[in-house]
Amino acid sequence: MRITDTMLYTNASTSIDLARSNVNTATEESSSGLRVTQPGDDPAAAAGVIIHSAAESFATSVQQTATAAVDELQTASGALNSVSTALTTARELAVQMSNDTYNATDRADAAAQVGQIFNEVVAALNTKSGDRYVFGGSQDQTPPFDASGNYNGDTEVRTIEVAPGVQQPASLRADVAITGAGGGTNVLAALTAFQTALTNNDTTGIEAAVGALQTGTSQVAQLISQAGGDMDALSTAATVAQATTLSETKDVSNLQDADVVTAATQLQMAQTALQAALAASTQSFKFSLLDQSG
Repeated sequence: MRITDTMLYTNASTSIDLARSNVNTATEESSSGLRVTQPGDDPAAAAGVIIHSAAESFATSVQQTATAAVDELQTASGALNSVSTALTTARELAVQMSNDTYNATDRADAAAQVGQIFNEVVAALNTKSGDRYVFGGSQDQTPPFDASGNYNGDTEVRTIEVAPGVQQPASLRADVAITGAGGGTNVLAALTAFQTALTNNDTTGIEAAVGALQTGTSQVAQLISQAGGDMDALSTAATVAQATTLSETKDVSNLQDADVVTAATQLQMAQTALQAALAASTQSFKFSLLDQSG
């Protein structure tokens, strides 16, 4: 069967188009550094990229939220330590003022000191981390304690997901440690009662304040301990998430990225094949023309 010019053109066009496509693919892979840019490049690898990218995104989110939660709990713990110090000072003052050697004037002066301690405690309990009050539960945009010591927050404890389906507490219930919710001592009420007893030169009331302030200090200490435990758990979660992020990033790279040497070699081979296809087509048409002239 005679090979016509149309057949030569069609074959040459097909060969050259394929060679150019291979050059374009090799050029894109070499310049972008990516072997898989769309599902058709390697369906199995593309599916793996989606799975590992999702895991990477989740781990990155966990690391960021856990780290932020640790920072907030550190702020809360610092505030609680200030409260604990203030309560210890108040208790020591109560022990001192319960002694009969002190008179009404001494106790009136001490009452003024307790008023300052009360204000310091309220200020510490209204501590913010960023734009959020740390002791108000979900009511974190307004001060949780007013000037009289009344609690305006709620009982909600914020949590963050540190692993699929696993929630870790990331805030503290000040109402338990400070207001005595659940059967404890109201710390701020104890300070107010102590101040009143000092003002009235009421030794019985002063003696009662010793025990109440000790109980309040213990409640605060328990919350500080809880904060420490939560920070440890969240720090661990952040560390694990960071390692997971690096691992998933590596897996995505292994599936998606092109080998530099291989990509350069494939580009060179594709360019050589294109040149060969162009040369072969030219030669074919040359022979066709000579054949026709003969």
